[in-house]
Amino acid sequence: MREKGEGVIILVPEISLTPQTVELFGRRFGKKVAVLHSGLTMAERADEYKRIQQGLADVVVGTRSAVFAPLKKLGLIVIDEEQEGAYASQSAPRYHAREIAKVRCRYHKAMLLLASATPSIETFYQAQKGKIHLVTLSKRYLGNQLPKVQIVDMNQSYGFDISQELTAELADNLQSNQQSIILLNRRGYHTAVKCNSCGEVIKCPNCSVALTYHHANRRMMCHYCGYSRDLEERCPNCGSELMGFNGSGTQRIEDELGRIFPQAQILRMDVDTTMSKLAHEVKFQEFAEGKYQIMVGTQMVAKGLNFPNVTLVGVLNADQSIYSQDFRGCERAFSLLTQVVGRCGRGTLPGRALIQTTSPDHPVIRQAAMQDYDGFYKDEIKTRKLALYPPFCTLCQVGFSGENEEYVRHGAMWFAREFQKKASGEYKDLPIRMMNPCEPVIARVAGKYRYCIVIKCRMEERFSRLMWEMLRAFDSEKKHKEVHIWVDLNGNDL
Repeated sequence: MREKGEGVIILVPEISLTPQTVELFGRRFGKKVAVLHSGLTMAERADEYKRIQQGLADVVVGTRSAVFAPLKKLGLIVIDEEQEGAYASQSAPRYHAREIAKVRCRYHKAMLLLASATPSIETFYQAQKGKIHLVTLSKRYLGNQLPKVQIVDMNQSYGFDISQELTAELADNLQSNQQSIILLNRRGYHTAVKCNSCGEVIKCPNCSVALTYHHANRRMMCHYCGYSRDLEERCPNCGSELMGFNGSGTQRIEDELGRIFPQAQILRMDVDTTMSKLAHEVKFQEFAEGKYQIMVGTQMVAKGLNFPNVTLVGVLNADQSIYSQDFRGCERAFSLLTQVVGRCGRGTLPGRALIQTTSPDHPVIRQAAMQDYDGFYKDEIKTRKLALYPPFCTLCQVGFSGENEEYVRHGAMWFAREFQKKASGEYKDLPIRMMNPCEPVIARVAGKYRYCIVIKCRMEERFSRLMWEMLRAFDSEKKHKEVHIWVDLNGNDL
């Protein structure tokens, strides 16, 4: 591509993956590589943008926003781990990097490469139908064997977060001077603070979520709006001093591992430890150099990392995503488990993984343990077809938010009523199924109440026209001036 004077965009789902990717391409293309992601300062982003615009860099590495890189001649866009939800922007402007990439490649007559060991159901369905060319790698890079995976039933764990099996494997790795990765996709120390007398859970005053306890500063924090307060010693509801803790986060696991293995150097990777600039690059580099024997973290340690000396992966609370209310819950759980298992055994030494779960017989857990994507896809596509979910339709989510709950609810009801009238009238030929307005799982975030409407449709020009007419009609009503409305055609945050 570069020999033809065409530029290349490489997208990765997490900022934590950019240092490794930049180093890989930097060794080959030097100063011709530019970086774009939200971790850069405004000045740094402006400098990189100008370099790309002036033709001084023609290989762009970055997260989802890098898809807009101002390359004058575009030859290729590569989206690594294309199934990741991080490619969808959940704030204005709402877009999915994969859809923007398709439009740009069509305009520039460029090639789009979607790379993943666990492609999204929609993408793999298109490949099965022949609309996307499918290239399958039947063997692991360098011919390494897939890790051996053991499923650990935690129903008899008696409250322990780390099983005896995983403890024994970690001890063996430490003795052999090999590294280990522990995944728990929850940050903080405890996920909730609860009164043992009346059962009251300490919640955020701005959001419909429990406050997470952080042991380092003895404060309770909301991971949605940033609100924090000192740890409650008495229940605000009944005044009892019998306050207890529920759930475990990465901070607690770090402490527990430190007690079990006091001689081990443990690295924690989550949002709390990677706030500073270059934190990802420095910490991952130190782990690669062997300064740490165990790395515990959230999903940022599960994707795309390459550490040859890692031979053991442990997954804690593996089934937390499976039972979510999102129809993509099983897909996300399978993808995350498959990805993190693939972090071990990438060098000359064989790898092994332990998945701790309270649902050891769940098909998704079993299929992820066997790395059986084809089996998972066959089961999932049947469910999607039966319930009419993507790829058999487009999910359009219409969201409403505001500080007054009644205004928000009435706005959602008004939109649903008027949409139904218009859709059954001049747009009655369109295949549409609209669900009733409802509150999402988290009904209030940052002081604003939320309602949503989910519409199953077929994406075409007339449906877009219908939505534009409805949005204009909604905004023209004075009674809706305190209600914010938005539309997401990707349906990535149900």
